[in-house]
Amino acid sequence: MISKIKPALVLALITVFISALLIVAHNLTYVDTSGIITDKLREKCVQLMGEGDFSMMTEEAWSNSFSYNKPEEIERVILKDDGSVAYEVVVSGYSKNGLDLLIAMNKDGSVKGISVAGISETPGLGTKVNDSAFLDKFSGKNEAVSIVKTAPKNENEIEAVTSATYSSKGVAKAVNIAITAYSETFGKAEGGEG
Repeated sequence: MISKIKPALVLALITVFISALLIVAHNLTYVDTSGIITDKLREKCVQLMGEGDFSMMTEEAWSNSFSYNKPEEIERVILKDDGSVAYEVVVSGYSKNGLDLLIAMNKDGSVKGISVAGISETPGLGTKVNDSAFLDKFSGKNEAVSIVKTAPKNENEIEAVTSATYSSKGVAKAVNIAITAYSETFGKAEGGEG
């Protein structure tokens, strides 16, 4: 009977030993990259906010600094050494979570600029929102914007990109999230209106 159990027991011991070695190796070599700004992201930050030192605000720092709960669409909050702030916001356009936008804010709570970090909208249609002529329309906005299909009649209306209404609305949603987040956090810290 023991001769039948012995191979299974030896195999189990070898498996436990190898698993323990893997756990030790992982713990010795693991590097947390969640707070690291990649070269691509740094390039986008420089494009929007100029040269400088950038750091990422951690979830813990957000919780300790603000009573406003960070919206789930905000993936990262990037701080520049001069006090500038940018939000990486992921929202749905036509595709679920198809827009990954970096939105830089001015100290007065208005949008400084937008850069597309990633886009998985319909090629040739939804991807048209990546055009700087469209994105530049959001610059200077400090209140909620809305997308319209015809020529805008109000200051905070922006005309949708032709054949990309859902994607255009996604960009507007991301901008509105960034404006509100800045107003509720850094805007109040700067003595701005909330």
